[in-house]
Amino acid sequence: MNRYPHWLFVAALLARTGATHGQNLVPNGGFEEFTTNCAFGIGYNSLEDWGYLTCGVSPGLFHACNNSVGNGGGVPQNALGYQQAHGGDAFISTWTLRMNSQGGFPDGNPQKYANVDLTEPLVANQHYCLRLWMNMADSTCYETGAFHAYVWYGTPSICNNQDTAWDTNATVTWDISGVDTSAWTLLEGEFDANGGETSLTLGAFQFEEEIDSVFLADHSALLGGLLAIYFIDDVELWACQVGVGEGLEAPPMSLFPNPATDVVTITVPGPFDRGSLEVIALDGRTVASRAVVGPHVQLDVSDLPAGEYVVGWRTNARTLVSRLTVIR
Repeated sequence: MNRYPHWLFVAALLARTGATHGQNLVPNGGFEEFTTNCAFGIGYNSLEDWGYLTCGVSPGLFHACNNSVGNGGGVPQNALGYQQAHGGDAFISTWTLRMNSQGGFPDGNPQKYANVDLTEPLVANQHYCLRLWMNMADSTCYETGAFHAYVWYGTPSICNNQDTAWDTNATVTWDISGVDTSAWTLLEGEFDANGGETSLTLGAFQFEEEIDSVFLADHSALLGGLLAIYFIDDVELWACQVGVGEGLEAPPMSLFPNPATDVVTITVPGPFDRGSLEVIALDGRTVASRAVVGPHVQLDVSDLPAGEYVVGWRTNARTLVSRLTVIR
């Protein structure tokens, strides 16, 4: 077990996390906030902050508030199957393939792109971390191999391989061949910003024969076509640092939501899933500590005053760290 003097441990954590680490630049990344009255049911167009490319098709929204409406958009039971949200009460859906029923080949690109304006422009040459959680819909007809993220200077306006938002220019490309219907899969990526980027677009940017797909089952009667459908939840983008501090590891630890008001879900990779958790205020006080077993921990911060905190997850080999913001 790493044993730093307490003040040295705090100083190392603060140096490791940096001033901006943990500040999620994606507003409403958990898709919980919406603009209309839930009593009448809500869809993707009701989401705060999120939109989609005007040349494309709107993603779907599934929210627990739709359960009593019976419109197929509920959580966990919905028109596409059964799935709990990764965090909170909501997630969105997207297509990664739409098959042409007559020709038996992918019909262009899927054209379901979720887009959001970031809370602040990206800083030139700053290293950024991007992560989201993905799950395959029960009623998907195909599984596919790639998913993309694109940061840009506003909302891309042209689809079907006529714009820079495409697979060869994607900011982050994920291999999603291991994503299944049983559990949420964490997708992570990193990149250096050119500077001034203001938006994030999520989608499958491949085109026709570029799409790597595997047929699973024909649910076209339910879906209105042969589609590959995936769910997305808890999108985070923040300025990250690497390589600072002896015995400290670049943090693959996920805190969501962050900023937080009541409960934070903390997730670490499997090799680090046994150790001790410590929450430290910036003045060096330990405000919470506990032993942890397993990759997911629910941390109640409802009694903590608003402010900045450092979360340290200590294992036998090293310490994972991240900065947490509590708001009231």
